[in-house]
Amino acid sequence: MTFADDGHALVRGLATPEEVAAIRPRIQEAARQRNPDPPPLEVRDTYGKAFLQSINLWRLDDDVQAFVWSPRFARVAAELLGVDGVRLYHDQALFKEPGGGPTPWHQDQVYWPLDTDETITMWMPLVDVPAEVGSMTFATGSHRLGDVGAAEISDASEEAVAGLVAERGLELCTYGAMRAGDATFHAGWTLHRAGPNPTSSTREVMTVIWYADGARATEPANDVQRFDLAMWLKGTQPGEVAAGPRNPLLWPAEEAS
Repeated sequence: MTFADDGHALVRGLATPEEVAAIRPRIQEAARQRNPDPPPLEVRDTYGKAFLQSINLWRLDDDVQAFVWSPRFARVAAELLGVDGVRLYHDQALFKEPGGGPTPWHQDQVYWPLDTDETITMWMPLVDVPAEVGSMTFATGSHRLGDVGAAEISDASEEAVAGLVAERGLELCTYGAMRAGDATFHAGWTLHRAGPNPTSSTREVMTVIWYADGARATEPANDVQRFDLAMWLKGTQPGEVAAGPRNPLLWPAEEAS
């Protein structure tokens, strides 16, 4: 099967242990700048218990920018999508703390005001992820369903998608334990979730999202898309090609400068 069939893939060793060891402290520091004083885990809602989310760290640190803008990562994204070029949507660190809860079933693309389905997310752990934490679980082939109405990440999305997965008999796939520098990739509409963190160590993950070059911004369909248009596509209006200063072309590499 292929990424086009499954909607997800695993690439072992995409970043070397040395690369991850060098960039991890820079990502940690940038994430602390974005989340300097998070509330206690027990007072957060389901979304907040799932992970500490720190977005667009590339704008805070030159080393993080070089990592996020890596042509090697972007090339894999373009090849899996089968497109000539990809632009950055945004990065985000997702740190699931000890005792952190599950990440409910959801579709990423619900949040994105873009006129293309050629979108993809890389999920790369910065630490070894043991089997009891594991990588994400994907519903294979679910990207071909398009928007299933799962809405935002919440208890409601977990219930709705779990019911749909069972009703349709969708095949589930998890890649289990991962080493730092391994990476999964999944399409924007691929249904996915993650389990809780029962260990005493934080599951540190860095993600990068790309979309096919030439995509246009769309009129936001909901509040989260209005937020995304203003923040991650800043300077781009609905109907315009999404090629603003926060969305550089990262593959082909020679044009990412």
